[in-house]
Amino acid sequence: MEEDANFMNEINNLAMKRNTAFWKREMSEEILAEFGAEDEITLSPAQTTGVISEKYPPLFDDVPKMLREFEKSIAAMQKSKYYKIFDDKVKIPTAWPELQFGNGIAGAIFGGKLAVTSTKNHTYTFNEPVIKNWDEVYKLKFDKNNIWVKRILEALKYFVKNGTKDFLILPFFIYEGADFIVSMRGTTQAFYDLIDNPIELKALYDIGRETGIKFFEMKREIIKEHNERILNNKEYSDLAPLHCVPLLDMDAYALCSPDIFEKIGFENKQKILNHFKGGSFYIHALGRHILPIAAKLENLTQFWLFDDPKCPRYFEDRINLRKITNDIPLQMYCSLKEFANALNEKSLPGGIKYNIFTGGEKISTDETNLLLEKIKSYRTSKLAAKSSYHNR
Repeated sequence: MEEDANFMNEINNLAMKRNTAFWKREMSEEILAEFGAEDEITLSPAQTTGVISEKYPPLFDDVPKMLREFEKSIAAMQKSKYYKIFDDKVKIPTAWPELQFGNGIAGAIFGGKLAVTSTKNHTYTFNEPVIKNWDEVYKLKFDKNNIWVKRILEALKYFVKNGTKDFLILPFFIYEGADFIVSMRGTTQAFYDLIDNPIELKALYDIGRETGIKFFEMKREIIKEHNERILNNKEYSDLAPLHCVPLLDMDAYALCSPDIFEKIGFENKQKILNHFKGGSFYIHALGRHILPIAAKLENLTQFWLFDDPKCPRYFEDRINLRKITNDIPLQMYCSLKEFANALNEKSLPGGIKYNIFTGGEKISTDETNLLLEKIKSYRTSKLAAKSSYHNR
């Protein structure tokens, strides 16, 4: 058992070393890879849900049960064939208790009424609009004693104090910018506001940004020492998105013109990235039009690119994406077959982490680890590198 643990520590340390170099933009000619579940190739992560039913109570109402269920899942994960593939995924179980409080918390912490629905394994929340007229904007204030703020902080503390296995704990992303406006004003009105761009909109942006920073720092303070102990790698834990630097929202901007993000959202995002000296985005395929503008942001750790149904896939446009995003670390999804073909063709641009789904294809652990040897020795060819920021 001790030998197995030491071996896994070596594997995790190598993965952390490679991810750290990736985030520091030192892998412009190299690639990273993670292997994932067989049935997710055609689905974006947002779609991997269960049946919503009123019979399921919100998971945040029973935090001890949430912890027990998570720890039960660890054994299954460690028995998975993906756990035995020595790719660039750090194989330390990760808990995300705050995710079960849902997006509606952004409005609930300012008094917005919360609507809750659940599946067996996940809780979703939405909030009714908080700001009905603009005079109310200047009365908004982040209250650390708000019931939802306290419940989230207590949930994180409970996981830190009562966990019986080694696992990492992640906070939720910073909910600011256009997504915050949607929570405060309601979806339809928010998009009118973004177009009209009144002076009060900037005030609301400021509140969202300042609240997001403060709340993230409060959560990070609770989990930071715990995560650093588990990781035992300070450079990795200081750079890793969510562990130490935030994930920022981009959902609402996907439905806006590039001008909206450039004129209204860009500056707000830059202030957050400057504050934390890092941070990352997830951008769905519907929002690919904002990538060239977002790529101009400084202190950006990573773009995480999600495919959507009936949209062009990021992987198929990987060489062009590498060009328009300069040297920013990218993460995207592909099938095993198309990845293997591109690997043989040497048409994989560097500075990208490829999430590879087998799509039901049979592949042994030994075969996969042989493929990983090719991945770790891979260097970009002229075909893949000609669009690279470092090789133009």
